[in-house]
Amino acid sequence: MLPYVAQSPITKQKKEFITVEDIWKEIELISTKNDYSIGQQLFYLLPLFANPVYIINDEHFNLINEYHYVTDYNIPLGKTLDETDAEKLTMFNIIKNEMGLALKNKTEKENGR
Repeated sequence: MLPYVAQSPITKQKKEFITVEDIWKEIELISTKNDYSIGQQLFYLLPLFANPVYIINDEHFNLINEYHYVTDYNIPLGKTLDETDAEKLTMFNIIKNEMGLALKNKTEKENGR
């Protein structure tokens, strides 16, 4: 629970997290590192300094579930491309890219790379 002190995964310094905004500032710092995608960075680093419940909400889970419904069952997002929510298309593209990277990473680990 907030507030708490944790080590920054980027600076390695102890840092006080008083508000959720402090967590978002640390995420912004993480996003400046280009070693991995932001999704991979957060998957591995977020639990080191924050409870993901402060960042991830039901809307995010619903969006991921909707992505799977659309892709697994070929359910269209809209009647036409012009009628499809542009923000949702952007979010689905991010999910698709992160899922692809996660599956690639899993395959590499399974093959001993």
